[in-house]
Parts: sequence; C-alpha cells; structure tokens
Amino acid sequence: MLTILNQSHPEERGDMSQYRIQPFLLATHLALIVSLSSSVFAQSIDIRENPDDASLEPTPLEELAPNGSAESIPGTEPLYDQGITVTQIEISGNKLVPADTIQKAMLTRPGSLYSKRRLQADLKRIYDLGYFTEHLRVVPVATREGVHLKVEVEENPVVNAFSFDGVNSVKKEELEKFFAEQTGMPQNVNAINQGIQSIEQYYKDKGYVLARVDDIREEPPGTVQLVINEGQLNKIGFSGNSKTKDYVIRRAMAQKENTVYNEKTVSEDMKRIFSTQAFSDVRRVVKASAEKPGEYDLTIEVDEKKTGAISLGGGVDTGTGVFGSVGYSDPNFLGRGQDVSTVFSLGSGVLTSTRDVLRRRVLQSQVSWFNPSLAETSNSLGVSMFARELGSFNVPLAIERRLGSEVTLGHPLEKFLGASVSLGLGFENVFLREGVSQTELNRFGITPAQRTRQLEDGSFVFLAPALAYDSRDNRLSPSRGWFNTVGSRFALGLGNDSYATLTANLRRYLRITDNMTFAINGQGGFNPIGDVPDFNMFRMGGAFTVRGFNEGGIGVGQHFVLGSAELRTRFPFLQKFQKYPLYDMLQAAFFVDAGKLFDESETNDQFRRPGYAISMGAGLRVNIPAVGPLRIDYAIPLTDTNGLARNLNFGVGHKF
Repeated sequence: MLTILNQSHPEERGDMSQYRIQPFLLATHLALIVSLSSSVFAQSIDIRENPDDASLEPTPLEELAPNGSAESIPGTEPLYDQGITVTQIEISGNKLVPADTIQKAMLTRPGSLYSKRRLQADLKRIYDLGYFTEHLRVVPVATREGVHLKVEVEENPVVNAFSFDGVNSVKKEELEKFFAEQTGMPQNVNAINQGIQSIEQYYKDKGYVLARVDDIREEPPGTVQLVINEGQLNKIGFSGNSKTKDYVIRRAMAQKENTVYNEKTVSEDMKRIFSTQAFSDVRRVVKASAEKPGEYDLTIEVDEKKTGAISLGGGVDTGTGVFGSVGYSDPNFLGRGQDVSTVFSLGSGVLTSTRDVLRRRVLQSQVSWFNPSLAETSNSLGVSMFARELGSFNVPLAIERRLGSEVTLGHPLEKFLGASVSLGLGFENVFLREGVSQTELNRFGITPAQRTRQLEDGSFVFLAPALAYDSRDNRLSPSRGWFNTVGSRFALGLGNDSYATLTANLRRYLRITDNMTFAINGQGGFNPIGDVPDFNMFRMGGAFTVRGFNEGGIGVGQHFVLGSAELRTRFPFLQKFQKYPLYDMLQAAFFVDAGKLFDESETNDQFRRPGYAISMGAGLRVNIPAVGPLRIDYAIPLTDTNGLARNLNFGVGHKF
C-alpha cells in the first residue's frame, strides 16, 4: 500500500479545504485569497531555497513503507537504507500549464533526498502559482533505484476571455494587453491581481488617478468581467473668491463637470488660474460626492489678492535710460478677469553716448484692455493704443514718433493644449524728422538725397495673423516647456509702398536641476513682399538681441537670423538661506548670443554697423513677484564692434 503524503497526516500537510479557490471570485475576495494562500501548508515548515539543504533531514525507508508494507519490485532487494533518493518526478493532471513550470516551482529535484517537509513546501509553491485548486498531492512510489514521485494537480477552470465595463476614457484594447497571457489559461487569482494593479497604474500614468477596479464578475461563464470606476466628476465648486466671479475661474479650466477627473488636466488648470495674476495661491480638493455615490466633487480653493493698483516708479533701461513712470493696472478688472492697464513714462534716453543714436528724452504712453473670454466664449479680445517719441534706433540721428492702435482677436486650439491662433488689425503712423545738421551728416558721407530717402515715413494699416504654442510652467520665469510663435504682418501703405514680413521665434526651456535651467532661442525673419522701410526693418544689437552692443548697433536689414543660449542658476552658496526670499530672488545667468542681418540698409555702411555679431557674458537676475526679473548683463563681443560695443545692458524680464 503506497503512502500518500497529503492524506496520511493532516497536521503535517495543513488542512487545505478551508482555502479552496472558487473559480471567478469577486474582487473583494482577491486580497483575502492572496494573503491566505501564503499560509497554506506552512504549519511548522522550514522552507529552504536550496533543495539539497542538509538541514532538511531525509525521510528513511521505514516511514515511507512502515512495517514493510510498501510495494517494491518483486524479487529484488532495495538498494537504499538510511536515505531515499528521488530518482524521477512525474506530473499529471495538467492540461494547459506546462510540466516544466510546475517542476521549476518545486524545491525537490531528481537526485534529491526524499523529504516530506520539502514536499510539503513544494505543494505550497505549486499552489502559489495560482493555476490549481487545493486538490494537490504527491504520491511516492518505492522502486529498486529509489523513489519515483507522482505529483497530481487539478487546474482551475479555463478563462476564455476578459471584458471591461465602465471604460470610456481609454481604449479597451490597451487594457486587454494586461491579460493577454492569461486568456486560454486556467483562472489565476495572482495574475488577475497583477492585471488589476497594471490597469490602475495605466490609468494613473494618464492622469486618471481616481480610477479603480470596483468588481469582478463571471459574465458569461468562462469570461472574467472587470467593472471599472474611472472617477467621474460630479461637480466643480470654488471657494475664497470674494471679488472674482466663479465663471472667470471656470473658463480657465479644461476639466469639466460630468467628465472623468484627470490630475494632469487639473494641474494645468491651476497654472492657468494662477497666471491670471488675480490670486496669490491656488489649491484643489477632491472628495467623494455626497449626492452621487461612486462619483467625486472638485473644489478649487483660491487666495484672492488685491489687483487694482496705481503705480509710481522708475528704473534703468538700456534704450530708455533712467526713467520714471506712472500708471494704473488691474488684471482682474471688476472681478471679471479682464486686464486693464495704462502707463506713461519719461526717460532720459540711451545711457551712453553713441555716434548713431540721439540721446534725447523718451516719451511713451500706452492704454490697453484685454478680455480673455469674449461674450463668455473661448475667444479673446485685446485693444491697445500707444504713442512714443524717441531718438530712432533704426534711422541714425533721427527723431522718431509713432502713434498707433491695434485690435487682436485670439482663439485657442482646443485639440492642441497650449496652442492658439490670433488675428490683429491695426493702424500705425510713423513720423521722422532730422535730429542733426547736414554738417554732422557730412561726417558720415550722407548726401541730402540719401538723407531724404532715409527719412521717408508714412502711415500703414496692417493685418497680423499669428500662431502660438505655449507649454511653459511659468510665464515670467520658466524652467521647462516651449514657447513658439509664427506670425506675419501685411502692411498696406496709405500713400506709401506696401510690404509684408514673416517671422518665427522658437524657445525651449530645460530644467537640469531644481536650481538650474538651460534655455535656448532661435529667431528668424524675412520679407516675402515689397521692401520694408528703414524705420521698420529688423534691428539687431542691444539687450533683447545680441548683448554687448548698442541698441541697433549691429544694424538693420530686410532679413535676419538670431540665436541665443542661456544657463540660469541660483547661487549655490546662498542655499543655506533658502528659507528666506533672497534665495529665490537672486539668479545668475551665463549666455551666448549670435546674429546676422541680410539685405542691409545703406546706413549700416555709413555708420560702420557690422551687420553680424557674436557675444558671450554673464548676468544677474533679481526676480520681482508679478513683474519678472530685473536683468543686468555684462557681455563681451567676440566679433568686430567698430566702436559700437556696450558691455553693460539693463532690462526688465528675461531676454527670452
């Protein structure tokens, strides 16, 4: 009579009946099954990974066949006495699970010493594969050479298909991939648990952080149906906004009610809400809905700040010189999210004397109004008017006055987050007058006829379509993302020649560390139609083109290319003061600029403007909240300057 290990002594094998896996269990049972399966066969068993561990003493022949009752081959004597060697392992009952998979799960191998304790561990390891019921047993058969083990298994019912209920935000085909290896195999609770974890992680990676598998059903038999709750959003509420209307915040959000909550979308919404400059802080709270079980409510909490302000100030700018200004601004006019501003400034003119730009007072005034949601739609409308008088940077030694206005209509491209189109319609009058005597002009070889041509001015009506893409994390001081624009300007001359220009400006911001950003910028422009008059030609040189030169000191031309690279970093030695505002306010920058003009104006030769330049340098940034960085740059030209160098540049805001 052969001895059956899992039938001889229940106290040695553990009572498995209470852990029987029922086919197609509900999801609420899965975690319980996984935790219980780890205790099956574990009563007083010392499980070793090494199948030949000497601490697992072999079971002698007497226990295998007590009282000489074991069958053996007739007419032979056993060739073993103290220890029994396992000579062969035979697996039966498996139809879909390969025998090699079962064998690899066992500690016992052919050549191992026979041990009931090790076989108990083997049964547990086979059971933990998840493919089998608790009806597992090992039958040892004594032979003349040793022990022949017969491992008998019973597979769970076969899973023919997986189906998904409640899936709307992702493709079901993507979820099926997590169960591809389980289809056509015995039902495996462990593998289903892993598939559920993969599904929830897949949703999370796409921003659907509230998605979860709620239930598992067998509908129809042989099909495992997973019921998924994607995290439906019931309603969106707002708190903390006493002045700002709810609709102002709501229209800045891409996340809508009665849609699936997406953390990535809401994070971008919060950036847009904060960028309205109406709030000092924006937070979001997600709670289970009391009205609709299984759904959620989102609350946007804001800390509103006073936005209307009369400003009186001044500063230093490379082109304007020392200036004073007075103005009024409110980015949240009447709590409607509209931006209203007006400013008047008076400056001393260029900081240092230069042979081609008059140093005279600079008068500037501008009034603007911007509505980001025209008639409560996604369209925006901006209106501006301006007046300026200054020493011309484009036409040397001339005085330039500009009067103009523009209306701009914008529309976001909702299918492409961050992309928008706009169309501007405007009018501009440019008036030029002489700033020096003919005697002074003779020094540069400029004849009266040439000067008359250079001082040609006029009025234009222009149409300016543009396409923009903005994925920056911060408009004033970005550390990652893109900001790209492509635009054209069709200028219809009122008594003057008409012309058109086309420009592109590409910017990329890369965060290297939390304290360091690498920024690159490429620009270009040309005129496909007509000739651009000198006063509107592309200008190069100064704080916003190639640093290390006077404003316009490199010259003007019909076409241009320009590139810049800049490394921005906080000061490491100030890190111990990071709790204080000083650490975030100060930043160093190291940069390289390069540019070239094409089809240049004749004034470039007359005033020895080089037409191309390369420079490198370093600078200091002082970040002012809601204003941006005050910029001081020291640049060293790497090409000929022809006496038009200016190493120190001042400005407000990053160069790009």
